[in-house]
Amino acid sequence: MNRHEKMKAIALINPFKSVDQKFDIKTNVDDEFNYLGVKNVVQVPKSLIKKLRKTGNYGLHTLDKCSHGGRAIDLNLINPITGNAMSGSSSGTAINVFLGINDIGIGADGGGSVLAPAMSLNLFGFISPLIESDYMSTFSKRSTDNIQFSPSIGFITHSFKKMDEIITDTLEINVEADQIKTVIASEDLHYYDFPVHQIQFPDIYGERLPLIEFLNKELPKCDVLISYEGPVDLHGFGDSVFGHFDTETQMIQRAACKGLIRVVNMANATALCIPDKGLAKGFVLISESSNEKISKMIRLASSLITEEDELITRYFRNLDLYFTEKFDQDEEDLK
Repeated sequence: MNRHEKMKAIALINPFKSVDQKFDIKTNVDDEFNYLGVKNVVQVPKSLIKKLRKTGNYGLHTLDKCSHGGRAIDLNLINPITGNAMSGSSSGTAINVFLGINDIGIGADGGGSVLAPAMSLNLFGFISPLIESDYMSTFSKRSTDNIQFSPSIGFITHSFKKMDEIITDTLEINVEADQIKTVIASEDLHYYDFPVHQIQFPDIYGERLPLIEFLNKELPKCDVLISYEGPVDLHGFGDSVFGHFDTETQMIQRAACKGLIRVVNMANATALCIPDKGLAKGFVLISESSNEKISKMIRLASSLITEEDELITRYFRNLDLYFTEKFDQDEEDLK
């Protein structure tokens, strides 16, 4: 079986119940052809899928399950690594990329709905209000903490190469960026291969409104702001419906370690999350939503890429594990 035949087979098995609908799609295509999974919500525009298909490099493979009502935790799906409730709301979209069912997942992000699921599975995530902006502006709503916003389209991939491809095919990106002013806005002890400036920052795991104000103030002053966040939804339950009750539930929500990823879209900014070696941890690169600054972000991102975990690939994307032979129940042999 070639790569695409294996992807179709795993989608058919649907081992984590993350596929809502599967489409017949060509398998006799170039190995670089991308299988797409789409969050099963009206907020993802058909026009985007049609544009991508016209390039000849993409095909719609699955509609993906997502959390009820856009919740930040999906109680119906589990994280394949931890067994915890899966991060939402683009939960199934992230799982289907993680399992190798799809090369690229397309979701909608209001308050971390693409970035958080991606980070929880050590995947790459990207959101920008520049993608299909006219269509997305028609979906204005209020968050559980009463903040007005419109969602952004976002992408999830398991390789930076695939992420770079779809960003380039979707936005007018010029990656020829030279000087990049970069600031760090977290308790970050990493060594960077490029110049960075430490700035004062608020409690990134606190209330959202001060974080939105922080980004609105700082992003015009720099090209890229980096926040190191996580582990996402590993030690806590990162959901505002759960967290709104009292101090105890707030502390459990806080322990989920979702920081600026919750407010990037609400600040009308663009972000790219890059997985680190630790589980559900990573770099969150944030910029103003201009093609120039996004270009600089993509250029900077290439310096932060680490090798994908070999065990994860070997265990979760190994088709043979889904077709293991069962116990032989022949009664004659059991006598």
